[in-house]
Amino acid sequence: MTDVKQEVYALVTTTRALLLIELSSKRVSPLEWDRGEYYGVSWFPRSEHLVLTHSLVNNAELLDLTAYAQSEVGILSIGDRQTQGFLSQPHQIVCGSDGRVICTNTGRNAISVLDVARPDIVQEARISSARWDRLDPQHVIGDHLNSVFEKDGRLYVIAHGHGNGSALAIFSYPDMNVLSVEPVKNRTGLHNIWVTSEGQRIACHSESGSLIELNSDAVLWESGCPIYTRGLAATPDFVLVGESEKSSRELRRATMSGLWMLDRKTWQPIDFFQLGPYGGVHDVRLLNVSDDAHHGHVFAGTEALLARDRDKERVEGRIRASKRLQRSREVWKEFNVIFGTPKVGADEALRVDQDHLCLMTRNGTDSNVPSEFGFEYALNAEEPGGHVSVVAYRGMGFDTNMVAVLIQGANEREGIVSRWVHDGQRWDVQSLEPLSGMPLGGRVRVVRSEDRVQVLIEGRAIPDEFLEGMDGQLGIRWSGAALLPTD
Repeated sequence: MTDVKQEVYALVTTTRALLLIELSSKRVSPLEWDRGEYYGVSWFPRSEHLVLTHSLVNNAELLDLTAYAQSEVGILSIGDRQTQGFLSQPHQIVCGSDGRVICTNTGRNAISVLDVARPDIVQEARISSARWDRLDPQHVIGDHLNSVFEKDGRLYVIAHGHGNGSALAIFSYPDMNVLSVEPVKNRTGLHNIWVTSEGQRIACHSESGSLIELNSDAVLWESGCPIYTRGLAATPDFVLVGESEKSSRELRRATMSGLWMLDRKTWQPIDFFQLGPYGGVHDVRLLNVSDDAHHGHVFAGTEALLARDRDKERVEGRIRASKRLQRSREVWKEFNVIFGTPKVGADEALRVDQDHLCLMTRNGTDSNVPSEFGFEYALNAEEPGGHVSVVAYRGMGFDTNMVAVLIQGANEREGIVSRWVHDGQRWDVQSLEPLSGMPLGGRVRVVRSEDRVQVLIEGRAIPDEFLEGMDGQLGIRWSGAALLPTD
């Protein structure tokens, strides 16, 4: 069993959640799970805010350059704040000694260093000329930089290497000049780097489910199981190593998560923690004791973090959401929700996250029946996939059979309007030139007369060719956006 003199807490990031682990009791508490894929976790000395990375993409879809070119939406969150998207498939981070966040910008094959007080300035460095991690499954050109560790004016970076062998790169810090790139003989797929006070360089040999020392090429510990090791934390007495099931990218969100505890002096296993089906383990940090494999500073916000009653918060949040929805029924009483479940804000706004979808129709808007309604919409400029549509719905309860006049963001300042049709089998965009210069938020008015439908966005009439065939119940379909009533 685990023998810990004082209660020690660890944080574990996975594809699905941020987990808090009480090592002596083995209690696992999900802290959050709703801000996109979790990977890197760090904090600044004396700060009570965690710094996390979120890729905001489905890694299973990052198969070619087209997907990677649209993947620079990854963010840093600092407590409740977050940066704009600038990272592609970020992996581990560390809050550096100079007050900046050192990020593995893995999809862009770079290390990106950001001052959160001046987020528009990013310093980048690479160890090769490749600008992307891969072009397609057959052309994997990048180094897959995935782990960082700062110590004594040096930044140590692990390059996974794909099938070409891993390497340990060393930069001067903070100026980020490459000092050396040392191949790791006969090893590929490494994660994590920890340089001990004795000069050992310890990494996870993920593919073999083990822990190795790079100077001597010695295997310190082997799991004896067909698992994937990733995530490393350490005290003078014990070492924590994250465990993931080996699986394809598309299954990583549903696999079991685990955590090993090893004796640091003998490298023998002390205990194992079965965390639950939270997906692949990405990183491990110790919170309230100095973590030798991190930067050594305890997290100043540990007490506040532990004081939160997360179970009570979830119960209260669920009840509050249900009550808000009931109140909103009166505000939105002329609409029927056909598909999906929106979140109701205190302002009565109906919000739908980017990975969800909602469709509702307005009562009394059948074909050839004169009617009129309005609403306000707000697209999130930081969620490029968000959209709002005025639809003519002819389906039977599913997200099918409709014409959609769709508003989506074109950039951070304006949106475009296009016409889409679902014929019962698939969506097709119509070959009309999209309308540009649309606002990312505004008022929409929909008017049906006996022979036509009109849509006005902030008073601008949508041309009739976008509105042909608008037979059926009129309604609204949205994702990554919020709606407010105007009537």
